[in-house]
Amino acid sequence: MSTPIKTIGELAEVIAGFSPRPEERRKTGMYLLLGGRNIRNGDLVTTSTDSYINDIAKGSFQRAIARPGDLIVSALFDRRKILVYTAGGPPAVVNNSCAIIRSAHTGDYIGSYLRTVHGQEDFLAKASKVTGGAFIPRLSIADLAAIQIPILPISELSRLGDDHIERTTKPKLVSLMRELKSKDAEIAELKAKNAELARFYEDRIRAIESQIVTNDLLSRIKNGETARLEFKSSLRWNVHRKAQGTEIENAVLKTIAAFCNTKGGELLIGVTPDNTVVGVAHDGFSDNDKFLLHLRNLLIERLKPCLVKFVEYDMVNIGGRWICHIQCKVSNKGVWFKTDKNTPAQFFVRHGPSSTQLDGPDAVEYIREHFEQK
Repeated sequence: MSTPIKTIGELAEVIAGFSPRPEERRKTGMYLLLGGRNIRNGDLVTTSTDSYINDIAKGSFQRAIARPGDLIVSALFDRRKILVYTAGGPPAVVNNSCAIIRSAHTGDYIGSYLRTVHGQEDFLAKASKVTGGAFIPRLSIADLAAIQIPILPISELSRLGDDHIERTTKPKLVSLMRELKSKDAEIAELKAKNAELARFYEDRIRAIESQIVTNDLLSRIKNGETARLEFKSSLRWNVHRKAQGTEIENAVLKTIAAFCNTKGGELLIGVTPDNTVVGVAHDGFSDNDKFLLHLRNLLIERLKPCLVKFVEYDMVNIGGRWICHIQCKVSNKGVWFKTDKNTPAQFFVRHGPSSTQLDGPDAVEYIREHFEQK
């Protein structure tokens, strides 16, 4: 079955930018006169040479005032630029070097499609073909409105959106997440009208939140281990012996105990000490749930008292490899580690970027100073 096609004019209102007279331009004013030069790599930028304009009681002026969710497209010259205007942008009026694609709702299909990498590439290629003008190339409002857009199933649009999210920088992800979360009322309305479309936008928020965590972890992995961040290559696989070993599990548990006994911290399993993401596939679990279940059982069996409410863990995909992200809070009691029922309990704390065992009186004194007075 062929993919349905609609024009941009069928999906949204296409509005020409405002053309001010020279005497209406100001060095400062209520509204930035937003043109193609203010669009750089999809961001809105301002310069010292920008013009401003005050409120004008003209229909063409009022229609050109930028609204959150507007897609602003540069219309002059050969190279098209696209900007999604957000609530965080300066008050602006779009000038006649650009056009506005304005949907009835900021969450409509056209905005979602043009936010994807494939959607932008498809649109820009079609816009280039219809750009005309003997001396100054220009994309007319009529030609822009006539550009055809495929109406993709929600699942396909989600896949394209995920590609865009993975390529987007952290500041843009934060901005996009805020924009989406500001649409709570609209999402509630969508839920009532179309549960599938509502799920699409909620999935985008979750994907963005996940990507922000991934970007943050990648940055910190590159900077290496610290007093509150440690890397382990695996949970149970000994890379030197090429076999499973309890000594690897014990090293993980000692680090968790040390974090909880000191100032808290994070442990990344699936990252080597030289900051390389290797993943946890070599640990041999059939899926991530089995990995997390095994980790939970180790925490319960070998660390006392129970740390369930002080340790959080989940799986994060970085570059196609799954790693385990463990976040340790400071415990309200001293945490002891035991390899099995018959061995003496051991007490660990963090000293710089390593875990150190405290023996006998030192451990008792540390617990008295750090826990018993709370």
